[in-house]
Amino acid sequence: PTSQGLRLSLDSARERVDILTQQNNTATEELESSRSEIEKLKAEHERVLEKFSKLRDALYKEREKAAEAEDRACQAETLAGKGSFNSETTRVLHLQENPMMAAVREKYEMEIRALKEAIEEMKAESSAKGSTSTKTPPSGKKDTISSLDAQKLHQRLKQSFKEQIAMFREGVYLLTGYKVDMFVDSDRPRYKVRSMFSEQEDDHLMFVWPKTKPGEDEGVTSLDMLDTELAQQLSKTSSSIQYITKFKSLPAFMSSVTLELFEKQTFMG
Repeated sequence: PTSQGLRLSLDSARERVDILTQQNNTATEELESSRSEIEKLKAEHERVLEKFSKLRDALYKEREKAAEAEDRACQAETLAGKGSFNSETTRVLHLQENPMMAAVREKYEMEIRALKEAIEEMKAESSAKGSTSTKTPPSGKKDTISSLDAQKLHQRLKQSFKEQIAMFREGVYLLTGYKVDMFVDSDRPRYKVRSMFSEQEDDHLMFVWPKTKPGEDEGVTSLDMLDTELAQQLSKTSSSIQYITKFKSLPAFMSSVTLELFEKQTFMG
């Protein structure tokens, strides 16, 4: 009976061992499967992280490109406002004759002709009155009357010309923003130019008529800029000076200076 009991115990132990072995094999398979799943999840996680990193880098690059594009657009808008252009794609024609000055010159020539005609009419009327008068004044008195008439006419012409010049200077100031004073103390006139947008009242530019040979004044296309405090400041801190040094255009330089001074005093919202 003892050996039979031992056999039964041994068989029972073997069955338990088989069951445990099967459970262990199942657990091992599940563990391997879980490990494989974890590896897959890790790989997927790394792939997602890598994709996210690429997308983030691409987003940063696009933001940088957008910021650079916005800066270029602002610069282009600013330069366009100042009259800048691409010298490779744009051709600039500088007029030898200023249309505005030609129109002003024609206007004054017409006024001068009208005044001359008025003078001739007054002379004719004076002669007609003298010839039809029954009383002939003495020669000395007649000369005095003619002299007084000539002085009055000269004064009227002088006053009219003075008013026209003042109106012309004011019109130039309102149209261009520059007040121009001319000095003719030498054979080369000088021009003092002050902008209505100057930060200080004494800020000004000075120009002089270029040296020319006799008979060559009609071929002058620009003026020479003299050294002033404002000229030194613009040559050091402003991009406007390139319109003189690079493009040889004084009108473009003056326009750019006007815009630059205007922007300093005005909030561009």
